[in-house]
Amino acid sequence: MLNELMLFLAFSFLGTFIGVITGLIPGLHTNNVAILLLSISFAFPSIYAIILLAAAAISHTFLDIIPSVFIGAPEEDTALSILPAHRLLLNGEAYKAISISAKSSLLSIFASFLLLLPFKFIIGSPLQFYSILQKLMPLILISISAILIFTSKNIGKAAFIFILSGLLGVAIFNLPNSIFPALAGLFGAPAILLAKKEEMPEQVIEEDGDIDEKDVLSGIFSGGLVAILPGVSSAIATTLALEIRGEGKDENVISVLSAANTATNFFVLAILFILLKARSGFAIAIQHLMNVPKWENMMPREYLLILSSILIASILSFYLTKCIGKFVAKNISEIDYSRILIASLVILIAMVIIFSGIIGLAIFIVSTLVGITCLKMNVRRSNLMGILLIPLILIYIFHSSNILFIIQSALNGIWSS
Repeated sequence: MLNELMLFLAFSFLGTFIGVITGLIPGLHTNNVAILLLSISFAFPSIYAIILLAAAAISHTFLDIIPSVFIGAPEEDTALSILPAHRLLLNGEAYKAISISAKSSLLSIFASFLLLLPFKFIIGSPLQFYSILQKLMPLILISISAILIFTSKNIGKAAFIFILSGLLGVAIFNLPNSIFPALAGLFGAPAILLAKKEEMPEQVIEEDGDIDEKDVLSGIFSGGLVAILPGVSSAIATTLALEIRGEGKDENVISVLSAANTATNFFVLAILFILLKARSGFAIAIQHLMNVPKWENMMPREYLLILSSILIASILSFYLTKCIGKFVAKNISEIDYSRILIASLVILIAMVIIFSGIIGLAIFIVSTLVGITCLKMNVRRSNLMGILLIPLILIYIFHSSNILFIIQSALNGIWSS
């Protein structure tokens, strides 16, 4: 019994550490860890591999705010937070952004635990709301798109950016490892290239103010909804969360996005046991590592262990995020800001080439031009999420990727000519 407890704690801590590493390295995701674990899972019992993977997946959602703040390197989960975080960095409040993010993620976990049973009853037995949502999926995606466009100050320009990014999404749909270079170009590079060459202010190390519970709740709602729906990424959760929350300060945006980011991974694991459906790479890996028992009446022992590891990973990650964020914030003001911009751009390009190759670099360049166009036209950057929404809408409407293949072929033909 004692040995089992020690192994459980050891793998929870190890998973948290892996999540810290993947969160701090742009372009490296827990899905990469999932693939690695599948190849070495024979080395130890699968239950401990699952505990490690769950802890890493949650820990990652805490730490990935740090490269977003200091480098401007986006993932799907953090893309929309880059500009608000960048503004806080230039105001000397980088640590405040990180502290808000860490606190919002932790509150998101605590609240998600409280909502887990109601979530199970609504989605699974007895209400079976999942089947209704599945049928309404195209309408939900179209509604999100309409909200993005028609709540913009200039509807015509917003529609143009949304469609332009959507066509880019269709063009790269079947290309491997295309999401990171696309998001790095749409959200990361433009913020760096258009940044004013000014002095980096000394960062103030102070705790954040009160977090609005509406920010956390809207993030949790969106994260839970996206975890239910097939094919919808956490980036859509963050987009939806911002629209639910409405206009707010930079601090509100970061809080909403962090809560949605963490809640998505939490409820993806819940969906795995409630519906036996995998909604992410690490959930698919868990399916390969074990025969997932369905949560009917009593909670399966395996899921109880996963929830325990999630709680441990969340508390550890909260303090690690603040500790690492404080260390970087204290030292970054000693570096010339123009050098930081150059280094950030070099890191982005290097990561794109490492993870996506020359094709990824081409996607990055095209996406950067689209992202700069968005900023120059003074359009909200959430409309750039057309890159994910339009391909998904086409898939659900036509129930096949054939239409995507046809449009993609046409676009590739136009660009190559």
